[in-house]
Parts: sequence; C-alpha cells; structure tokens
Amino acid sequence: MNALIAVLLCFALLGAVDKMLNGVLGVAPAFDQGLASMGPLCLSMAGIYCAAVAVLGGNPEAVAAVGETLPFDPSVLAGALLAPDMGGYAIATQLAQDRQVGAYSAILVTSTLGTLVSFALPISLGALPAHETGGFMQGVLWGILSLPLGLLLGGLILGMGPAQLLGGLWPVCVVCLALCAGLRFAPRGCLVAMNALGQLVRVGGIVLMCIVTAGVFVPEWALVDPALVSEVLGVVLRITAVVCGSLVATTLLMSRAGRLLRRAAGALRVNEYAVVGLLASLANSISMLPLYSRMDVRGKVMNAAFTVSGAFCFGGQLAFVAAVADGRQVGAFVAAKLLAGAAAVCLALKFTRGEQAQAPAEQTA
Repeated sequence: MNALIAVLLCFALLGAVDKMLNGVLGVAPAFDQGLASMGPLCLSMAGIYCAAVAVLGGNPEAVAAVGETLPFDPSVLAGALLAPDMGGYAIATQLAQDRQVGAYSAILVTSTLGTLVSFALPISLGALPAHETGGFMQGVLWGILSLPLGLLLGGLILGMGPAQLLGGLWPVCVVCLALCAGLRFAPRGCLVAMNALGQLVRVGGIVLMCIVTAGVFVPEWALVDPALVSEVLGVVLRITAVVCGSLVATTLLMSRAGRLLRRAAGALRVNEYAVVGLLASLANSISMLPLYSRMDVRGKVMNAAFTVSGAFCFGGQLAFVAAVADGRQVGAFVAAKLLAGAAAVCLALKFTRGEQAQAPAEQTA
C-alpha cells in the first residue's frame, strides 16, 4: 500500500471513530461528506468503466485499426478528453499500443487535461456567477500553460524513453495551445463545446450504469462480466474510503492551523480564503468554489490556475489511481500534479503582482 494512502486511511478511521462518538472531535461531518460521495461516484464511473473495458477489450482489431490512423498513440486522445474515473483510465488503457505510453495517458493525461476538459471547467463555470468567469479563465490559461511541465516529470518517473515521452507530450501540447487560443479568442464557443462534452459524459455514464444494473438483476440482459462489475464496485469503495480520509485531514488542518494559514497568506500576498481554497482543491476543486467569491483578485487567479492540474491530487483521483496502478505510477501521479499545480500558482502570482490582497473582514463588510 502507498504510504500516503495509508495515512489518509488513518484519517478516515479517525472520522469513523468520531462518528461513533457522536462528533465530539468535530470531523464526523467531513466523514459523512466522504461517504455521501459514493453514490454519485458509482453513478458517474461504474457504467463507463465496465462498458469501456468490455467493448474495447473484446474488439482488439478495431482498437488496432484506430491506432493506425493516428500519428500518435490513441490512448493520448482518450486521456485528453476524459477524467480517469469517468472512463478515461479504462479507455486509454484499452486503446494503448505501448504499455508505458498507455500508463502515461491513463494516469497523467487523464488526471490533468482530461479532468479539466470533461469535468472541472464545465462544473466550475456553471457554479460561478458570470462576473467571476473572467478572472477564473485567466487563471485557467496559466494552468494550461504549466501542464506539460508536470507531464514531463511524470513521464520521466514512469521510466519513459525520450521517443516515448516526446510522442506522448506533443499531442497534449497541441491540445493545450488550441485550448488557450480558443479560450482567448472564442471563449463562448470553446466553453459551450466543453460543457457539451461534460454533459455527454455525465448522461452517458448514467445510461450505461442503468444498463449494467439491469444485467445484475436480470442475468439474461447482462452485457458485461459480473466479475467486472464486482471489480469496479471495489474500486468505488476504495476511492470512498480515501476521500473520507482526505476530507477529515483537510478539516483538521483548516480548523487547527489558523496561524500557519495566516503566515502562508501573508507570504503569498493573498487573503486566507485563497489559501484555504488551495488546500480544499487538493482534495476536490469543487470544495473550493464556495470560497471563491470571498477571495481577493490575486487569490482567485491563483486558485483557478491550480485547478487545472493540482486539484484532486489527494482526493478521489489519488484513491482511484492507487486502486488500479502500482506504487511507481502513484508517485508519478502525485509528482506530476503537484509540480504542474505549483508552476501554475507561480505564474498566476507573477502576473498578478500588482493586485493587493484584501483582508477577509474588508471583503465581508
């Protein structure tokens, strides 16, 4: 077991103990929030995961034909469009013609660019008021520009050779540049397209989940192996346990480290809400959104930039990767996301240097 996962499981156990003690430690609500993620998680990923493995794994000739039509490994394309737990991992793994490039696409590309395109950006922009989107998109651009740096480090940790790494990196760079151009010169059309992709993945996941569930109750209708259904439900359970631990840990950090948060905010020249938002994004970028309006301008751009790669690093995605990958791949995942996220934060802070942090009391007055 990965050491980081073991630590998060200890925090999950602390949450369970607090649940039994009726919340005397103050972390039971965070534990409950983690448990509540199991249903939506299963709904979004189980059907797509099962269908992708069953369909692509049962048609190797079609997979090979797709690979011959592209100038790069087809797994990179799947990784650039889908988050790992929304079918990206399963599809990229099945499409991969090279095992190491497949791991790079299924773990690194899906957890950064794929997550941004299919989940983080559509959800974030749908939750934010219209007047907040300009600053958010500015941060997203810095995050996209920093993304290849993290993928480069992750590929090196995976042991990819120069030719493999270049072959997996250049298509991502092309997509990143296209996204930057689209968000800069045609933001509305670009966002509509990404929102449509996100909705398609969401609805498709629900439909496929219904089909898989029907096969569980009526074996004659089953389209996937029951063993595959059991496998994906085990993955969902492991993810939920780690999410519980990450939320408990984040809650404790936010409630017990006020002085440290103030020092960090002063060093970065942002307000405390911006620092808390970064910490929340490490588990889940959606948890950062309720705090967004209370951040200063500099902190908003910083948090939006971090969302592209750094978000979910210690949350559900880490749990998913730990459930399906080996220790080296988990290490590559964490290192790539943290480096790209940190680089994005540095760029955002550098180019918002003229903005001054606003004290929380001034903002809420």
